[in-house]
Amino acid sequence: MSVSPDARAAALKLQLLGLAFAGADLVFEVNAVGTVTFALGAVEQLAGRPATEFIGSNWTDLVGEGDTDLLSTLIEGLGAGERQGPLRVALASRPPRRLVRHGSLSVFKLPQRTGQISCALSLGAPAAIDQITRGSDGLLHKDSFTSTVAVLLSEAERAGLPVRLDLVELGGLDAAVSGMDAATADRTRRRVAATLRAESFAGVGASEVATDRFALVRPATASTDKLCERLKQASGGQIVAAMAELALDADSPAQNLRAMRYALDRYIEDGPAGAQAGFSATIERTVRDTSRFKAMLASGDFHLAYQPVVSLDGRHLHHFEALARFDPNSSPADTIRLAEELALIADFDLAVARCVAKALFAGAPELKIAVNVSAASLMRQGFVEALLEVTAFDSSIRSRLLFEITETQRISDLPDANLKIAALRAAGHVICLDDFGAGAASLDYLRFLDVDVVKIDGRYIQALDSRPRDVLVLKHVIALCRDLGVTTIAEMVETAQIARLTQELGVELGQGWYFGKPLPEPKWSTPPVTAPARRVGSTEQWG
Repeated sequence: MSVSPDARAAALKLQLLGLAFAGADLVFEVNAVGTVTFALGAVEQLAGRPATEFIGSNWTDLVGEGDTDLLSTLIEGLGAGERQGPLRVALASRPPRRLVRHGSLSVFKLPQRTGQISCALSLGAPAAIDQITRGSDGLLHKDSFTSTVAVLLSEAERAGLPVRLDLVELGGLDAAVSGMDAATADRTRRRVAATLRAESFAGVGASEVATDRFALVRPATASTDKLCERLKQASGGQIVAAMAELALDADSPAQNLRAMRYALDRYIEDGPAGAQAGFSATIERTVRDTSRFKAMLASGDFHLAYQPVVSLDGRHLHHFEALARFDPNSSPADTIRLAEELALIADFDLAVARCVAKALFAGAPELKIAVNVSAASLMRQGFVEALLEVTAFDSSIRSRLLFEITETQRISDLPDANLKIAALRAAGHVICLDDFGAGAASLDYLRFLDVDVVKIDGRYIQALDSRPRDVLVLKHVIALCRDLGVTTIAEMVETAQIARLTQELGVELGQGWYFGKPLPEPKWSTPPVTAPARRVGSTEQWG
């Protein structure tokens, strides 16, 4: 039976409509001024109004105030045959909803549809970047740029999409904006920020990492000339961009992130050309470092030193802390930092725990040893289960294996962290919060994390005989710990004077060269009356 042309056309329209809804919750068209001219799909769910009311409204009503500039920029910059997206946008809040919802928006300008832009909007965006923070101009805060990019790199890897880091210098922009009236200056800043957002991967945007110097992650095939032209238009035709493209083509997101941090440091100091000069070598070095560290883990090519932690009242041994040692010509802190940057720290923490578990199994029944666990490791999915598996061969040693949580990166989800800590404590492990006072989140940690021990950062301890203010602060911190039933340790105790002061303040345990330097084996005798000579400029710490 023959099918009429009209029937074939109708079937094709239905097929295309089905394909559109396979990738979006709402499809619609807007004209050159952003007025919605056509809409199909979950209009009421996303726009908060019936389709009859949505058609004829401006599409900026769909999004929150912080994203209206982005939509305006898309209309102005999208050329015939061009596609942008998916871009992460915050949807406008609709009563009675109060929570901010996010969506993914894609736009396409069909050459045959002059003056119309085809749009597809889906509810939801990567959850890991829901809580990004922006300045008033729409740019990411520079302090959160690398953490946001870390998520973007993982998203790009999952999608199989090559990306690059673009460094954009808009020399003279700050001076030009300073000479404008307030309204024009604000509008110019917002247009520049929205242009950078529209050109970035997922629309998450760029950051002004230094005056007139911006950084953004883009798809590897994105046009540099087009971005430069759009930025010139956004700045009122006054500024010509200087750019450097840095391919993020290492073996993993962690390697790319490490190279990117290097490039940003160079960029802030020397501009785009300076950052570009050594970038390829940085990528190559990062790949080599990753291979080297993995080989070291596989071969067990590291050793542990054991530093005693003693009771300040009686000076008897309480436990040892296991300190990692690598190449004698390099700092252990540098190697640990490398492991963290390359996302290999969890594997290393587990390797150390296995070595210590063996030492406890072979040692005296009263022997106790503390192992450092990075906050990054603790929060990694499956890490706590793997850590408990380390002692599964003899669960009786768990009460003698202490874990010190190190604040090398801030723990963002404290309730989840406390659940993980609770699992370790329920198994019999004692949990210590390391370097207390070194990070801004220390008091929050005490509020939310049920730990057994707090180790006070050595910088406070060493300043006790020279900074009376620190004495007062520590006095209250120690009293707070005592009220919470938390044991305190003073680290980096170097002299008899510091040992006496910490004891007078109520600290229970002490660690440092005054009591004993790190030893090749977890064996200890009564400490000498006078402290051993201290190596000039050295510090004994894990990372």
